[in-house]
Amino acid sequence: MLNKKLRLYTYIGAIFMATYSSLPAYINSSFLATFLPEKNIGWLYAITSIVTIVMMISLPRLISIWGNKKILLILGCLSFLSLIPLTLTAFNYQPTIVIALVTFGTYLVLGYLTRYVMDVYLESISDNQGTGLIRGLYMTFYNFAWLISPFIATRLVLDGNYGLVYGVAGLMFLPLIFIIVFRLKEIPCHICSLAQRSVWLSLKNIWTRQIPEANNIRRILIIDFLLNFFYAIMVVYMPLYLHNHIGLPWSEIGLVFTIMLTPFILLELPLGEIADRWLGEKEILISGLIIIIISTASCAYLGSPIWFFWAGLLFVTRVGAASIEIMKETYLFKKISGEDTGIMAISRINVPFSYLTGTIFGSIVLMFLDFRYIFLGLSLILLFGLRQAWDLVDTK
Repeated sequence: MLNKKLRLYTYIGAIFMATYSSLPAYINSSFLATFLPEKNIGWLYAITSIVTIVMMISLPRLISIWGNKKILLILGCLSFLSLIPLTLTAFNYQPTIVIALVTFGTYLVLGYLTRYVMDVYLESISDNQGTGLIRGLYMTFYNFAWLISPFIATRLVLDGNYGLVYGVAGLMFLPLIFIIVFRLKEIPCHICSLAQRSVWLSLKNIWTRQIPEANNIRRILIIDFLLNFFYAIMVVYMPLYLHNHIGLPWSEIGLVFTIMLTPFILLELPLGEIADRWLGEKEILISGLIIIIISTASCAYLGSPIWFFWAGLLFVTRVGAASIEIMKETYLFKKISGEDTGIMAISRINVPFSYLTGTIFGSIVLMFLDFRYIFLGLSLILLFGLRQAWDLVDTK
């Protein structure tokens, strides 16, 4: 009963945590374009990703010493404070390039770290039997924030005032801090082995097959990386492409992205339950990969400035992405426990690592080719995921 209440508070907290990251997500690259040339934006994301990866490697050990709740509270307070300089730009404060870029990088790093610690907390109060439903509920709450955020953000930024977006995003951490302090309870950390807590040792044990299910965990982590690589390209480059190259205004881009994200709300919860009760994950993973590969390649060939064409095409890409996301989450968390913080860290390191590799990939493509080839190249990279999904041993 206690764990059910704690999971409910975690789901609610996920909305505020996700809004912190999602509200500015699709205007971040346009904000950075006021300080940097388009072709250099990817390098800032790459540097930020390296910092995040280094810090994430230290988190499993810190969690085992201090506990989830204390780490979450520290991250929550820092996240709220980190956006103050960017918020002040709404009131005619003009930060130097260094202050703006360092503040922005700090904001991104804290968002990644907070999500990882929330994942560890949720896994500590979950059981494998209902993993699909638990992860489905969590991702539905999490993705609800992503669904409404583009519409809100593009309304706030219509006059070019990016500071308002960051200010509202920062305020979202106040309710989360309240939930952490007054509703979440410290869950005693089990004494984890060094291999479980260490990211490096977990990686070694997976790749050298020193732990049970090593092959399947490796395959699902590769799929996890490829999905996050897709997100990195889409979040950084699609808003720039639609606004600067296709010519859509922000009001229409907000509608496009809101429609685009609805599959995460509509599909993840029922697909998670289907995976628990009947099918397993493999069939849905393969179907999702086929959908995302074909629709992403199509983005390279749609040059129309009519917003609902883009809404329809990007909706299809997210049907594939939502199917992959809930299946890889369900599969991974069925194979590990709350003690496997090292493996969970690898999964969450995939997010900044995908931004590191994805933005380097995008920057290199833009050095030699037209913008649309980013999406064609992305679809070719995603093909590698089909082999990984095919070789998975299903849970059903």
